[in-house]
Amino acid sequence: MSLIAKLFARQKTRKTPLQKQRQGVPVHQEVVKRKISSHELQIGMTVIDLDRPWTDLPFIFQEVTISTEKELDVFRRYCQHVYIDYTSLKLHREQQIANLRQQIRYKMEASSARKVQKSLKKELPKAKKAFDSSKHHIQEVMQQVQKDGHINVEQSKVLVSQCVSSILSNPSAMFWMTKIKDQDEYTAEHCLRVGILAITFGRHLQLSEEELHLLGLCGMLHDVGKMKIPNSILNKQSALTEQEFDIVKEHAVLGYIFLKEHGGIDEVVCTAAYNHHESLVGDGYPRQLDAAYLSVYDKIIAIVDSYDAMTSDRCYRKGMSPEKATAILYKEANHRYDKYLVKEFIKMVGVYPVGSLIKLNNGFYAIVLSVNPDSKLAPVVEIIADENKIPLKRRIAFDLSKQKKYKGQVLKIASSVSDTEIDLEVSNYIEKAVAI
Repeated sequence: MSLIAKLFARQKTRKTPLQKQRQGVPVHQEVVKRKISSHELQIGMTVIDLDRPWTDLPFIFQEVTISTEKELDVFRRYCQHVYIDYTSLKLHREQQIANLRQQIRYKMEASSARKVQKSLKKELPKAKKAFDSSKHHIQEVMQQVQKDGHINVEQSKVLVSQCVSSILSNPSAMFWMTKIKDQDEYTAEHCLRVGILAITFGRHLQLSEEELHLLGLCGMLHDVGKMKIPNSILNKQSALTEQEFDIVKEHAVLGYIFLKEHGGIDEVVCTAAYNHHESLVGDGYPRQLDAAYLSVYDKIIAIVDSYDAMTSDRCYRKGMSPEKATAILYKEANHRYDKYLVKEFIKMVGVYPVGSLIKLNNGFYAIVLSVNPDSKLAPVVEIIADENKIPLKRRIAFDLSKQKKYKGQVLKIASSVSDTEIDLEVSNYIEKAVAI
């Protein structure tokens, strides 16, 4: 069974005791009893029997999970040997290993600010090339869908593979590409951004490369049905009528039909196009399915699709801030979106996402280079302009989690800033970084 199925097919896959323990679910299983010397006891072990009556020891309960050195000393002083719950010991060791792996991953990802800056700029040309090729390809795909033509799925897979490769090398670089937005090319760019964000999210969830490829394809093709909707409705600047909104809803069905009839496309990709507007409680569209009928791919694409749509400018409204968009996702968790996945998505994006602009407490402006996994409010940033919004010739990178000082002042984020507040087009910044 694939990793994605093990992690998320909750209705079909029985949780392991460790998974249940992490989620606070009572674990009912046969206790495996093992005799050990009291000097072998360690914190985390659960003692369930002794070589003497429990009344000889100063414990209220006749089962103790050791959590302090003091408790260890009591058992060693009174007993020569004890009996432990070996199952709980295995769970404890599993948890220790999981925690250690997470710490190692965090340490690997949270290197010095200068290294982050160099690594990002080293990966940007590769990411930009993959982004440009994918954008051109998706534009062609959309044109073919519009005229019921043939789409080159094999080329789509090749480009998804390039995006996966870049994201596995440096997720921040490709994440930056999602900041490039052209309102006039919304549908094509939206599909590309959803594909990139989905792959980046899948990496955060530690999915396999095979699953990342499939997830990326789901994102890139999820909205092809929009090409079957009249532009007069898609690009209408005023509010849609009820009848017009019903027509827009048909894009999920039309996309599914096109992908199914095209042939050679994985069913997971087809159903992601069909189901990305469904809700966990059955009040979405087009079929009012509930959580039991939605795959984890459907649920991931639903979150990423909504996030990108909310944070993008449209002909009828300005995009909202990432903070507001993630707040809406969280509010709708367990109703429209899977709560576990929403929480993990917010962990990945952070309070200040990669590529977002911020203002520091010294008045200077900076751009976020990467998110610190264990310090979401203190990312790695690059100062780009002074308090008068004048661009700096020499751009300095700081890891704000390290309490770095600039001219004697500890740098902190004062506020987030819209992309239009200072004269900095992220696309121009990327072009400049690529040219260096």
